[in-house]
Amino acid sequence: MIDVAIAIDGESVNVTRTRLVGGEHNADGDWIEGAPVAATIRAAIQPVKGNQLMDMPEGIRTEAGWMCWSRSEILVNDTITAAGISYRTLFTWPRIEGGFYRAALGRLA
Repeated sequence: MIDVAIAIDGESVNVTRTRLVGGEHNADGDWIEGAPVAATIRAAIQPVKGNQLMDMPEGIRTEAGWMCWSRSEILVNDTITAAGISYRTLFTWPRIEGGFYRAALGRLA
């Protein structure tokens, strides 16, 4: 059996993962987003294939065009920037037992 984590390491490049951290409610009870925090991680980004779309919830299939594989944590709504192109994480499949994360990405305009 192939060790997926080793394959991911072989195809990965440096990308920037940006995540909103914190946040709070103001005096009026409105939610104020936290500050964006950027980190460099290693990830492989590839176009999505038809059979991979079947693993996604229906509402995400139309927007997802790329898959991201990384050994670093990826969460829904993270922004991944690679080669000057930014993507939003739409759905994730954490694989703790395999030591990697898989995420569906949608390109940001």
